[in-house]
Order: sequence, then C-alpha cells, then structure tokens
Amino acid sequence: MPELVGEYVTKTLYLAINRQGTLFFWPVRLPSPDGKDNNWWRSGREAADLAMKDWVRVKANMNLGAYDIFKAGSVISKPEWPTLGYWDLIKIAFRDHLVDYIDHPVIKRLRGQS
Repeated sequence: MPELVGEYVTKTLYLAINRQGTLFFWPVRLPSPDGKDNNWWRSGREAADLAMKDWVRVKANMNLGAYDIFKAGSVISKPEWPTLGYWDLIKIAFRDHLVDYIDHPVIKRLRGQS
C-alpha cells in the first residue's frame, strides 16, 4: 500500500458476536505509522483483547475520552461461532465493497482519476 500512504488508516478487524448471536466485524484502530496513539484507540484495543477471553460491554465515556470496558459479572454461555472461515465471512460482509486491487474504482477516485 505504499502508493496510498496518507489515504487510509490501519485497523484490525475482529470477528465479534453479541449475546443474540449476531456476527459483526469490529474495526479497532491501530497506532499511526508515526506512533501517534490516543485513548480511544488504546482502550478499543484493550477491550478487543479482553473480549477474546470474556464477554464484555464497551461504552463511550466522553468525559474520559476513551471507552469504559465492562466485563460480564456472571457466567454466560460461550458464543456459537460460524463454521465459515474468516475470509469467507469478509467476502460476505463486504460483498462488492472490498477494495482488493490497486486499480479499483475507489482508489482511482482517491487519486482523482475518475
């Protein structure tokens, strides 16, 4: 992606599930290439890390400038994960919105080529 420096931010997409069994991808921001980080991004990564082990609830705390993270207080059943692989789920989630080649129309628009 060197051709697109300054045009995107990096995030980790975590496959997540809520208590109703609804799957979703949770985009969690990574520090910028120059090391810039902030409390929102940092607390999001902390919540994602904790959520891989326990059920959590994340709530924006505007006064703190970060997320409050609440671990479930009682035992909750383990989630039922799909049998499809990560990339199969990515293709379903993004359908025709996946930018996967340098001449994609979205990249052309960013470059002012269309």
